[in-house]
Amino acid sequence: MKLFKPQIFTLGACLFASLLFSTKTHAQALENSHFKAGITAYQANDLPLAHKEFLIAAKDGHVDSQFNLGLMFENGIGVSKDMAKALTWYEKAATQGNAAAQYNLGVLYENGRGTKVDFAKANEWYRKASVQGDAWAIGNLGMLYIRGDGVKENKVAGVALLLQSVTLDSSPQNQAKTNISTTRGLSVDMIKGAQALSDEFSEAKNLLVPLDKYLQQSIKSPKK
Repeated sequence: MKLFKPQIFTLGACLFASLLFSTKTHAQALENSHFKAGITAYQANDLPLAHKEFLIAAKDGHVDSQFNLGLMFENGIGVSKDMAKALTWYEKAATQGNAAAQYNLGVLYENGRGTKVDFAKANEWYRKASVQGDAWAIGNLGMLYIRGDGVKENKVAGVALLLQSVTLDSSPQNQAKTNISTTRGLSVDMIKGAQALSDEFSEAKNLLVPLDKYLQQSIKSPKK
């Protein structure tokens, strides 16, 4: 089971249960009064009001409010848990480029929560979040290749992605390092190849470019 991003976008930083409040304050957030009202209500523990305000903003296309609604429905915060609704709101935010929503959407599709299992869609959304540097999405994308879920198994590419994930986020919450250590069937040459590919990821503006190039070369000369 993959972890969800425990993050609600706010105008100030604080902790509530397991949810980490971000200090993201882009122009759209600052301009939306209902989003700000939702944050104020959330911080006052008036969850029904927070949901109401986020919903108004989300219907108006406010991306962070859409993400917050997805998180509320996923966790049952002020509303009944509803994974189908969580998926709907995550998808709206993800389509607008919210990396955390793209990651969470990938998790939903990978695990069949609120929808049927769809590794192709999980791969699609992990890739989109990975381009934005989301470490957990990069790690989960790597696990798809290690297990061969919806893609051709390629442990070198998978481990390379896990290494990149660890480079970007070495916190204990990131399971990438553990996943590397528990991956079986790795030879010395495979580990060296994964490290070299990971180095290419670090140097690239878009890690999907060297990833896709490597995968294409692997198809032509299958060794993994």
